[in-house]
Amino acid sequence: MAFRTLQGNMSLLLLLSVCLVFTTENRTAAISLREKCECIGETGSVQWRKITDFTIIPKAPLCNKVQIILQLSGKRACLNPESKQGEKLQRCWKRIKFTTWKKKACLRLKRNSNGPKSPKKH
Repeated sequence: MAFRTLQGNMSLLLLLSVCLVFTTENRTAAISLREKCECIGETGSVQWRKITDFTIIPKAPLCNKVQIILQLSGKRACLNPESKQGEKLQRCWKRIKFTTWKKKACLRLKRNSNGPKSPKKH
């Protein structure tokens, strides 16, 4: 009789251990997924003429900050969204209503302008 009780206790202990392992693994995976930002290091500015394309990723559950990824000739760089250049790109991106085929207008920004200009009416 004592053997059955011991066997039952061992089975219960084994079952609890297995459950504990699975719940701990899932919780750890959820925590490690929380901060999946593509931009780890950010630069304050890049010469406008070197930027060939850009992507703005808004805040999301997996990354709680705005990310601006610049495509330069042959490499990528992340731009600080709070820098002057980052703010200009974000304003322009909103102004063109997030239209990807109009992004080139944002890249023609001059240092002192705030976005694409409307054509002059004569």
